[in-house]
Amino acid sequence: MAATKTDWTRGYARQALSDLRAREALVQSNAEKCHRLHYLQMAAEKACKAHLIAASGHESVKKSHAYIEKTLPLLARHFYSEVAEWEIKQIKWFAREIQLLAPACGEGEYREDNSEYPWEDAKGEICIPCEYKFPHLDDGNRAIVRLIRLIQIAARSYSQDG
Repeated sequence: MAATKTDWTRGYARQALSDLRAREALVQSNAEKCHRLHYLQMAAEKACKAHLIAASGHESVKKSHAYIEKTLPLLARHFYSEVAEWEIKQIKWFAREIQLLAPACGEGEYREDNSEYPWEDAKGEICIPCEYKFPHLDDGNRAIVRLIRLIQIAARSYSQDG
């Protein structure tokens, strides 16, 4: 018997929760920012895919990283009783930044700085994620912390653990 939509939803959600636990362990051990951001990107992607699968089935998600920017605002509207438009705009901005952490986001979306692989900057120098500061993303910022909480709420809901 094939896996059901519920099985796939639960699987993605539970893996998102695991990624968030790994991220928290990295925060507690003061690990490099690239690793904390990498697990945040993975958790966000899986929570978004759980949401999409719950609504439209497993076939609705492709093997792509390009789900976060469009889906995190939907999660906010779905799981928060009230969300101001300024907060949706903030979520969209952070969601895009988080999505671009994946080295190949698909749909032509790409940026050199990523949380996984070294890259060459405009000066011809090699940048290494574990040494890069990711100045556009402060993973301790209150808005990011609230976004992480949203990912956790959604994943718990879809995992049926919560």
